[in-house]
Amino acid sequence: MMNASKSSDSVMSSTDPEKPARRSQATRREEMRHRLAAATLDALAEHGHAAASLSVILDRAGVSRGAWAHHFDTKAEMLALAAEGLLQAAVEAARSLTPALPDPSQPVEVRLSAMIEAAWSRFYTGRHRDLLFEVALAARTDVELRARLAPIFSGFLAATGGNWGLSLRPGSQGLADMADLMVLTIYMLRGMSMQELAAGPAPGHEALRRLWVRILSGWLEKS
Repeated sequence: MMNASKSSDSVMSSTDPEKPARRSQATRREEMRHRLAAATLDALAEHGHAAASLSVILDRAGVSRGAWAHHFDTKAEMLALAAEGLLQAAVEAARSLTPALPDPSQPVEVRLSAMIEAAWSRFYTGRHRDLLFEVALAARTDVELRARLAPIFSGFLAATGGNWGLSLRPGSQGLADMADLMVLTIYMLRGMSMQELAAGPAPGHEALRRLWVRILSGWLEKS
């Protein structure tokens, strides 16, 4: 009987589902930091930088002030992490837009228009646009935050200028000028989106983007 019991126990233990491995303290800490960063972005999008207080953010995250203090020393540090995540995602998205564009055999005006409209929809409308300007507003008066974000902003421009310019002009001839024009395009889109943020949607902006496409296409065909 004793042997049978041992055999039964052995069978049961071999068929029991394995318990999920416990997450390490480092993993739990990282998850909490990203949870708080996500709540920071949500609060910025809903309330704006001025009203997104620490209390508002912690309420949204469901985290006590005491627990929060184990992960960040200041609200500015938490905002920096949130902003870095937002901008790094934008850099990756800028790189990933290129493969989705029309076939290279399509006229350059068609490809350029698709590229600019994709950038407009992804980066300069809705939540991403709102967060971008809230982050910029915070960085205006926070030297440390500005220093942390400056390389990421530059990385976005490099990804835009280099990748988009190369997709329109695969050869090396005139590539630097094309990259500069793509950066100039981003500056134009930012200004356009700021105007809409302040004054509401402007139907005339789409016509202005089409005009810019025709100007760039003419330059590409002649150069």
